[in-house]
Amino acid sequence: MKKSIALLSLALGLTVSAQASAAEANANSASNIVYYGTDSLVKKDGTFWIWGPQQPVPTQIPELTGAANTFGFHMVEKQDHSVWLWETKPLSKSVTVKPVSGISNVTKIEGYGPALALDRDGNVSASVKTAEGWDMTHFEPVKGIDHVSDVESYYEMNDKTGQARRIFLKTDGTVWTNTDSEPSLTPAKNLDNVVQVEKNIALKKDGTVWTWPKTFKGTGSLPNTVTATQIKSLKQIKSIWQDANSSLAIDSQSRLWFWGAILTGYSDGPVYTDLPDPVLLTGVKNVKEAYVVEDSIVAFTGDNKVYATSIKRNSMPSNASFKLLASDVASVKNDYRHIIMQKKDGTLWGWGVNKNAELGYGDYEFMHYTPVPVQKPISVSLNGENVPLASGVITRNSQNFVPLRSVFEKMGAEVSYDEKSKQATVSRKEDGKPAISISVNVKTGSITLNNAPITIENKPFTVDGTVYLPLRLISEKLGATVNWLPDQERISIQMN
Repeated sequence: MKKSIALLSLALGLTVSAQASAAEANANSASNIVYYGTDSLVKKDGTFWIWGPQQPVPTQIPELTGAANTFGFHMVEKQDHSVWLWETKPLSKSVTVKPVSGISNVTKIEGYGPALALDRDGNVSASVKTAEGWDMTHFEPVKGIDHVSDVESYYEMNDKTGQARRIFLKTDGTVWTNTDSEPSLTPAKNLDNVVQVEKNIALKKDGTVWTWPKTFKGTGSLPNTVTATQIKSLKQIKSIWQDANSSLAIDSQSRLWFWGAILTGYSDGPVYTDLPDPVLLTGVKNVKEAYVVEDSIVAFTGDNKVYATSIKRNSMPSNASFKLLASDVASVKNDYRHIIMQKKDGTLWGWGVNKNAELGYGDYEFMHYTPVPVQKPISVSLNGENVPLASGVITRNSQNFVPLRSVFEKMGAEVSYDEKSKQATVSRKEDGKPAISISVNVKTGSITLNNAPITIENKPFTVDGTVYLPLRLISEKLGATVNWLPDQERISIQMN
């Protein structure tokens, strides 16, 4: 996961500005969400929720309690500062949770091979390599480096070979580096008084930006350290950002600069053209954060608006037009291909590529060109006990739907589904009471109760092979009382 551009604390070199932090805190106070990422969130009650390939909407992981925040890489910090790893199996909705040893009180986890964990005391640990690969559940200290304020990693290569390089920014403003082939730490040349690093660019305290190469010609040995040179056209810069192909900078006038790759072609076969000289983008003003997402530059401005312009073009004009995506935004989190925004009212909204349900909206539409709401993290309880759901509650037209077997079997019903006829049946028998049989045709949306048709406003549906049925209607037909508890975002079911 990439981090956005924000005003950096010169003392720590990696925390966001007080203004941005306050904005996010204000938004959080208006909702049950205390922390969110690009594929997960934490609620006030410490519950942890995910969405993505197997869960199209926020779905609680009940094994993770007392959560505080997330780092990406499926890593979660609990309120006791311990770190936990959650994993999903391919083509399965089951989730496993494992404790991570060797690290705690973590502020950032960066990179693979190995992954680096930075703690609040400035110490760095690395994941351990095993016969099966890098073990993300066990970390050991990186020796020879301390008082670190930020870590970065990237891959450098020449015409023959490549290697992972790691960058360590210390609190004294110096930058140190090592690689897989040369694990000993060496000081980066020409880099002092540095306040921010992003892959192979660095921002100094005097507002200058420095860079060093990631690609080299020939087949010789790759360098053991880095030698930085100044980007002369960038002055009075206050923050920088970079992904694998593009770079951004914001200057003291809150203007946005771009350099690096523009692209043509298709998403599965893009052609990159490098623009080495920074371009001042005049189509957006008062920028406080910016990032490249898929084939767009996204800018978050001081008036709490989010704009975007395409990098899918033959050149990058200075007056490139930016389109307004959203207003009243408190904070933004970005990944390579999508963003999640939290508005001032506390709601989450997603924009961008959604082929693996990255936006938590409840569908697998490849791309959403306008922001869509992330579904609310709604829990379900039965007689006071939480009901784990393999996939979360989906709300459509103010009506809540749940996966076919998730709740009703726990209510004592028998559930069956005929794939050929698309017919779901929920039935229940109790001594001394008439049998109840609810039949749902998922294809037509028709529902019958003991063979008598029932009129419904919103039809059942299927998402990624999972059948969703209306929770309240079927629960009440099975003899339950259903209440919505808005303060907890919880549906309470009581069996009579």
